[in-house]
Amino acid sequence: MVQVRTALPADLPALRRLFRRSSLSNEGDRELMIAHPELVEPSEEAVAEGRTRVAMSGDGTILGFATGRRLERGVLELEDLFVDPDSMRLGIGRALVADQVALAEGQGIARIEVTANPHADAFYRSVGFVHVGETDTEFGPAARMELRPRRHA
Repeated sequence: MVQVRTALPADLPALRRLFRRSSLSNEGDRELMIAHPELVEPSEEAVAEGRTRVAMSGDGTILGFATGRRLERGVLELEDLFVDPDSMRLGIGRALVADQVALAEGQGIARIEVTANPHADAFYRSVGFVHVGETDTEFGPAARMELRPRRHA
């Protein structure tokens, strides 16, 4: 069973390790991540502001994390979603998205948006996101996707 809670500053070392392991597990991003390790850093500011949520195992091990940011137009931008490679395909990412949806619904947010790199596209589609456009990123082209919480669908 996975528990989700708000990340604490004390979690940052574990988040850094998880972010790096997860990022380097994607073959298409590996070379860029090695060349630019500064890109593989969770946001200390987001943690301090309480915008990062962690998924934990029963023994308290952090298995994944997600960071959201409310935009002015009543949209929640899912900035980060990372799962430890050893815990992928176990429902951790799905639990983190469900948590972000619940937070959005509680704040009256009608839409969650994300920039999905090619290797994450299928996951986001599987949890209900739909493709709404394309954008350029530091890593190349990526899909812009959105999810409308049921309450606002």
